[in-house]
Amino acid sequence: MVGRSLKTKMLMSFLAVISLLSFLTAMLGFYLIDRDILYKAQRKVGSDLNFAREVYRQETKSIEDVARLTARRFFLRDAILAGNAEALAEPLNDIRKTEGLDILTLTDAYGRVLVRSRNPSVSGDDQKGDEVLAKVLSEGQPVVGTTIVPAAELMKEGAALVQQVHIQFVPTAKAKPTDKTEQTAGMMIKAAAPVFDAGDRMIGVLYGGTLLNRNYAIVDNVKKIVYQDAVYKGRDVGTVTIFQDDLRISTNVKDAAGSRAIGTRVSAEVYDRVLGTGRPWSDRAFVVKDWYKTCYEPIRNVDGRIVGILYVGTLELPFNDLARNSMVIFVLIILAATVVAVAISYILAGRVSMSLTHLRDATVKLSAGELGHTIETTSDIEELNELAEAFNAMSQELEERDTRLRLSNDMLADLNKRYIDLIGFVSHELKGIVGVIVMNVCAVRDQILGETNERQKKALDGAVRSLDYLTATVKKFLNLGRIEKGELETKMTRVELKKDVFDPTVDSQATLAERKNMTIRNEIHPDLEIDADPELLQVAAHNLLSNAVKYGADWGTIVLRSRTSDDHIEIEVYNDSTPIREDQKARLFQRFSRLDNPETRSVKGTGLGLFITRQIIEKQGGRIWVEPKEKGNAFIVQLPVQAHSFAKESINV
Repeated sequence: MVGRSLKTKMLMSFLAVISLLSFLTAMLGFYLIDRDILYKAQRKVGSDLNFAREVYRQETKSIEDVARLTARRFFLRDAILAGNAEALAEPLNDIRKTEGLDILTLTDAYGRVLVRSRNPSVSGDDQKGDEVLAKVLSEGQPVVGTTIVPAAELMKEGAALVQQVHIQFVPTAKAKPTDKTEQTAGMMIKAAAPVFDAGDRMIGVLYGGTLLNRNYAIVDNVKKIVYQDAVYKGRDVGTVTIFQDDLRISTNVKDAAGSRAIGTRVSAEVYDRVLGTGRPWSDRAFVVKDWYKTCYEPIRNVDGRIVGILYVGTLELPFNDLARNSMVIFVLIILAATVVAVAISYILAGRVSMSLTHLRDATVKLSAGELGHTIETTSDIEELNELAEAFNAMSQELEERDTRLRLSNDMLADLNKRYIDLIGFVSHELKGIVGVIVMNVCAVRDQILGETNERQKKALDGAVRSLDYLTATVKKFLNLGRIEKGELETKMTRVELKKDVFDPTVDSQATLAERKNMTIRNEIHPDLEIDADPELLQVAAHNLLSNAVKYGADWGTIVLRSRTSDDHIEIEVYNDSTPIREDQKARLFQRFSRLDNPETRSVKGTGLGLFITRQIIEKQGGRIWVEPKEKGNAFIVQLPVQAHSFAKESINV
């Protein structure tokens, strides 16, 4: 496959890095602009809502002060006590007009209307159902709050108030569906205060209020102070609204015709949040025909029930335009920086690729065997010159090391051959000598050459055991020599594992096991057969069982088990002993390796048995490992199942 040139790849890499950095920088810029402009705009709306809430509170406080101070005036007390409340109609009406109230009404101590300042001819009705009046009657303290006044109550004050609160619902995009078509009740800030006689006995209640429907004093005051009536592209920058439930009853939001959007409604999303859950809304929202950064919070009556919403919004368009313009400038700066970076990258890539091309050619010659080849250091880039010098030094060092390695390899090959020959020679010679010695010692011990006393017999028994160990050691070295020379060949034949391999091995180790009071249980299935080399398997089995006896605990148990599956046979040799630690497993099957445990230091061994066993098992396509148990160790041999491996198909041991 033909690849791209180094220069091309460097340029593409530079471009990728520059593009990624430009993208990340643009995203960071967008985030900062969004946070600095749009996020701060949203936070400012929150501050604007605080101001609007304060204006609303001041209006509420003003109405409360009128009701409270007027209720203390002596002429009210005297007229009530004299039973001449009708005479109060004109002075109360003057106070109502002066203070800008829509209603100002006097009741007795039981909530029956004595006189209405706006409509004196209507009196005597019971007003105890009014939530503000009822609270004053029960607590004897001034009360003020926002309340909903039904059309029937407003009619008692005059038809003009009924007409003022009557609002037709206007279809509004994104509003919550409703069956209502008009609003006839009014939303009023109402205050009430008790009237006391000279003995502080409550003899009446004075209440007054201002309708919020089509009353623009609060919303326009907030807009003028906070937003200074600013306009952007023909749209009001700031808007304020008082909602009765979800209906705009007092607002400076404009509809498509440029009129106040009285009768339009809040969006369904805001409705669910503010009126549904009672939580404030602070986010962008679609207001009649434009998107605004908005804040909404519920308006509650004196009983804590939500009756409306107070809204403040800032037009989103100027902030979006500012953010977009800032982003355009930011992107142009990034593009200009990118062009400069690309130009510099092109020049740098050319210089680097030229020097590296020379280095590549020299490397090809070096890999072809021209050790000692050098290149000139003529680049104007310091690092590339240093690289060339390092290459030259490496080339010369490789030439010298190659010479040394050739000599060392020749010496090692010769030494290894001598080592393998020595193992084979010594083992072969010792095998014959040891065999003769064993035969003669056994003849003397068994009194074939004459009688021996008990002390001599005991000494000869010890000599026989030592010679048996020496014989086993010689066999291991012979096998090691075959392994090292690669002469470990397998002669595959049908083998009955229990009868041909493990029964003889158990018999050969029975005497040693009895000396340690050990019990050997051979539980290998008698019908289990496999294609394998019986001689090598016997060596492996002898090594495993010999280790189990030598390193097993006195009075312990050795168990031989078998397991089969569809594709392999497992033979487990378990003995009671000290469990092998995890960090010892790696050294267990290495040549000449013995574990340094206090329990096994006195046991003689060459460290070859398990190494040779693993080589034999792997030569026949299997594997061996150790599994520490709670009170001992299990060596597991796994051999592959080949064609016709079983004498009986139903074996499952």
